[in-house]
Amino acid sequence: MENLRKNKKGMFGILFFFIILFSILIIGFILVIVTGVLGFASDEITPVMKDIGMAGDINVSESSTIVFGVTDTLIKSAPWVIAFGYVMALIFSIVLVMGYNYNPNPAFIAFYIALILLLILGSIIISNAYENIYTGTDEIALKMQSQTAMSYLILYSPFIMTLIAFITGVFLFAGNRETGGYV
Repeated sequence: MENLRKNKKGMFGILFFFIILFSILIIGFILVIVTGVLGFASDEITPVMKDIGMAGDINVSESSTIVFGVTDTLIKSAPWVIAFGYVMALIFSIVLVMGYNYNPNPAFIAFYIALILLLILGSIIISNAYENIYTGTDEIALKMQSQTAMSYLILYSPFIMTLIAFITGVFLFAGNRETGGYV
C-alpha cells in the first residue's frame, strides 16, 4: 500500500493518455466543422472576388484570382490533410504508450477501466453531436458530408477509441519483460 502512495507516476501517465485521446477527438471535431465553414465561405467568396474587374490601372480580378485561387485550393485539400493528421495522432497515441518505459501497478487497472468508460461516453456524445450536424441539409452539413474520411472517423469514434484504449491497456499493464513486471 505504501508503494501505491509513492507511485503517482502510473496514475498520471494513464490520465495523460486519456487526456490526449479525448483532445484528439475534440480537435478533430472542431477542425471538421471549421473546414466545413471555411469551405462554404470559400465557395461563396471566390467567384465574387474573381469577377471584380478593373480598379483604375489595377486588374483586381487577376490579383484576387491568384490570392483566392490558392486559398480555395488549400481549403479544398484541408479535409484530407486533417484526416491524415487525425490518423497520425491516433497512431502516435498508441506509440506513445508503447514507448512509455513505465508499467503502472496493476492496482490502477480499475482506474484505467473507469477512464475507458468515460472516454467511450465522451466519444458517444461527440459522435452523436456530429451526426446531428452531419445529417442536416444545410450548406455546412453538405460540406461535412463531403469529408468522408473524417466523417467516418468521428462517427465511429466510440469503437475506434475503445479499440485504442484496450490495445494500449494491454501494452501498459502487460509488464515489462526486462524488469519482470511493473516497477
